[in-house]
Amino acid sequence: MKRPSIHQLEVFCKVVQFSSMARAAEELRVAPSSVSMQIHELERRFRTPLLVRGPRRTVPTAAGTVLYNQALALLEGLDAVERQLTELSALESGTLRFATSRTIGAGAVRPVLQSFERAYPKVDVSYHIMASSQQAKTEVMEERAEFALVGRVGPDWPLDVKPLFEEPLVVALSPEHPLAGETRLTTASLAPHVLLLREPPVLGHERVMRLLEQAGVTPTIVELGSTEAIKAEALAGQGVAVLPRTTVADEVASGVLVRRSVEGFEPNRTVFLTSLPRTPLSPVAESFVCLIRQLCGGSDQPATEQSTGAGIKSS
Repeated sequence: MKRPSIHQLEVFCKVVQFSSMARAAEELRVAPSSVSMQIHELERRFRTPLLVRGPRRTVPTAAGTVLYNQALALLEGLDAVERQLTELSALESGTLRFATSRTIGAGAVRPVLQSFERAYPKVDVSYHIMASSQQAKTEVMEERAEFALVGRVGPDWPLDVKPLFEEPLVVALSPEHPLAGETRLTTASLAPHVLLLREPPVLGHERVMRLLEQAGVTPTIVELGSTEAIKAEALAGQGVAVLPRTTVADEVASGVLVRRSVEGFEPNRTVFLTSLPRTPLSPVAESFVCLIRQLCGGSDQPATEQSTGAGIKSS
């Protein structure tokens, strides 16, 4: 038996939904005779009545109800396929517009963006690295960026805020530093030395201090205003830097800094996704955020399931 066409199933579903061939014809913008012909063809193909035509209402028979339920599921499935294909085709063009704070943009985002550009070479990228999370937030609020990736959020931010992934902070130091040659480091090993940190509350400062307190360790703490200043001090042998792994990757690869594992001392900082409230991300943005989750080990929760920023603080 020849299968019914999609158009015939659409016509039949409209008739059932409106309980009227005339109303279905109006909705589909076709002649009533055309609707009647499509229904007759379906009944001929299935060899059974599908509708009971009354003076006021047209209702499905038992066979018509079965057909309606199955046809509706099929049509909804086709709609879903069309939406997904539309989203995929959108990635053949469009623009990825986002902002980051400096350490996230220079570190964690860079390899993700390189992978994204290789996968979607036709997508334009408008990418702003801002001096601070506050400035990255402003880019979103003034709609120059669709979303921002930041390491610090305030309780008064009028944006949707969602934790995206945890970025490890690592211990990095000069190859000439006394700890560089130690075979095994623990948190206690840090006690006699200078620890170089960003000023609070940036870069997981509170978490670092909490780990030191839990271990009963009180090294000399020097707080600096930028990641580059911390790296410069570490390169000069003036202390032990605690920085995001990605921000010291180049220096470690070139050998000018050494990265050391410290037992019991594994701090991290949270990277947040911020966007305008009640505004779903575009397919281009969603694809980029999904790639960040894959490469940075972020949450599986969809970016569109966002929570309000009120009361969230970076630690």
